[in-house]
Amino acid sequence: MDDADGLDPVVVERVRRDLAQLGSDAASAPEVPPEVSARVVAAIRAQPAHTVRRQPLRRLQMLGLVIGLGAVTAGVIVGALMLGRDPGPTFPAGPTAQQITVARPPTDIPLPDPQIIELLAQPPDYGPLTDPGRRASCLNGLGYGPATAVLGARPLDMRGRPAMLLLLPGETADAVVAVVVDPGCSSAHTGLLAKAVVTQT
Repeated sequence: MDDADGLDPVVVERVRRDLAQLGSDAASAPEVPPEVSARVVAAIRAQPAHTVRRQPLRRLQMLGLVIGLGAVTAGVIVGALMLGRDPGPTFPAGPTAQQITVARPPTDIPLPDPQIIELLAQPPDYGPLTDPGRRASCLNGLGYGPATAVLGARPLDMRGRPAMLLLLPGETADAVVAVVVDPGCSSAHTGLLAKAVVTQT
């Protein structure tokens, strides 16, 4: 304090003196009990200012952690398996020659060879192929030229359906190609039902 504050200098001096006496008098205030001091010290030591208590993981956090670890493990396993496999082709593999099945006409013409050969000595019965234009179209569809000589012909029943038997020249003089076609045979659709090579004896 200062005399300039407007206080009585005598009063100020007395307060200073009293405060000095209280500060040097040990009996002016009771001592702190030892057990209180010990508890305070223990509390301070047990809880240092820089210590941060860790919060326990919640159930959802633990579940997320387990799922994450499982996903990582699965990814590692799949990656290892893929690395161990042979690399596949970069384009889809098409059918191989062994997988392709070509539909071939059956050779079970419902006439024995001798009856087929007998047709060579009879006038051809073209049935629905009597028209030369239709017959030429059918021959074209079978791979023969329109001027190919038909050596014999007759309608017949092929497995319960009407058909036409045509006898065409073979690769040798004694060979005859017997074909069974649909009555509506044409270059667009021959309707080939059977084919066989018969040898004249």
